[in-house]
Amino acid sequence: MAEAGDDRAARRLQQMEYLRGLYEGHVARFRAAAADEPLALARAAHAGMDALLAEHGRQPGADAVRCRRGCSHCCHGPVEIWAQEALLLAEHLRRGGRSPDLGKLERQSGYSVETWREQPAADQACVFLGGDGACTVYEVRPNTCRKLLVTSDPRHCDISRGEYERIERRFCWEAEMMESAALEVFGLQLLPKALLAALRDEAGEGPPVDRAAPPR
Repeated sequence: MAEAGDDRAARRLQQMEYLRGLYEGHVARFRAAAADEPLALARAAHAGMDALLAEHGRQPGADAVRCRRGCSHCCHGPVEIWAQEALLLAEHLRRGGRSPDLGKLERQSGYSVETWREQPAADQACVFLGGDGACTVYEVRPNTCRKLLVTSDPRHCDISRGEYERIERRFCWEAEMMESAALEVFGLQLLPKALLAALRDEAGEGPPVDRAAPPR
């Protein structure tokens, strides 16, 4: 029995060292890339996240993801992103000749992660959520959205049902370490504030976006 416990402890320590190495490696790479062109940096990070998740999904025993187009319960919560991702979203909107609901973004900007659910239900929805329940910027969605993959019945994600304990995810530690490192290096903000700053930056209004802003 003692030997089994020692083996488990050794495996946990080995895993912690592995994850710490991943995290520190990502931090070093992101710091080295911090001065790069922000849109290219964000695109490369998104491609890297997709590759990690695809590899994880091919591993034996990986549960099938149940998220589908139109399943949008997770699109009604606070989303934290980094400035380069916000600039990529702003550029995507400009290229498409689109403008987000600025009034909604301003209202959402008055809330934090902790108070997000205090908003009216309609304002809790992501500004990029379409009327059909699909993401309208799916190809440039932030990494925090990319890595949220549910394997249980999507109905459990509906907060009104109170079934949080029944939600199951495909949890990829490699993806988590990558995103944690990006947020550590580049800082994080809730999407509404970050996007408003990026839109002002693109329009040449106000001071430039601090691309390495400290966490809020």
